[in-house]
Amino acid sequence: MTAEQFSSAALATLLEEANQHPWESVRSALAGADGQPHPRIAALASHLTATKREYWTLIAGVANTVSPPPDDAGLTRLMAWEVEAARALPESALGLLVTHSGTPLTVSELLRLNARHTAWHAGQIAALARRERSA
Repeated sequence: MTAEQFSSAALATLLEEANQHPWESVRSALAGADGQPHPRIAALASHLTATKREYWTLIAGVANTVSPPPDDAGLTRLMAWEVEAARALPESALGLLVTHSGTPLTVSELLRLNARHTAWHAGQIAALARRERSA
């Protein structure tokens, strides 16, 4: 299966699950960070916000049908925004090329990378959220 065979709806679902699913998502991992969370959690959330902005700025640069992400959106709002933006992408935009970290990728491949990257950091946040802090 090639990356172009993933529909906009399927890519939106991947992002929705990585971002918001009640289990194994950024939202569920952050919900588990009670009390005084590990300082690395804030750094990971900031990193996710920055990378999601970067991905969508690249996509907006090649796909006339999507705007760049809202400048004032934090991670929670940005995650909701990107699911709707992915869902609204026309299928013709999924094969457009962008360059991320010196690597040419299709929009579809970049959105799959986004979902994997999000899930990776959700796992890190969940692990840190369970870790006890010592004063």
